[in-house]
Amino acid sequence: LKDFDSLPDCALAPVTVFRPLAGIAPSTAWRRASTDPTFPKPVKLGNRCTRFRVGDIRAFLAGKLPAQAAPAEPK
Repeated sequence: LKDFDSLPDCALAPVTVFRPLAGIAPSTAWRRASTDPTFPKPVKLGNRCTRFRVGDIRAFLAGKLPAQAAPAEPK
């Protein structure tokens, strides 16, 4: 996790790395991967080995963070 910024975009990261960066639970990551078209898609490497592309994670976080940081508009 501390070396995440030095990884190339083509690197593959497990959900245990992606989860804290996005601030979500593992079950939420898997659910959103199957239902949310804007969420990074996992790459299945084997029966019990699934990863996310680092470049997809970065793009998702870049698009997501400004919306989170923006204050709510008064009604």
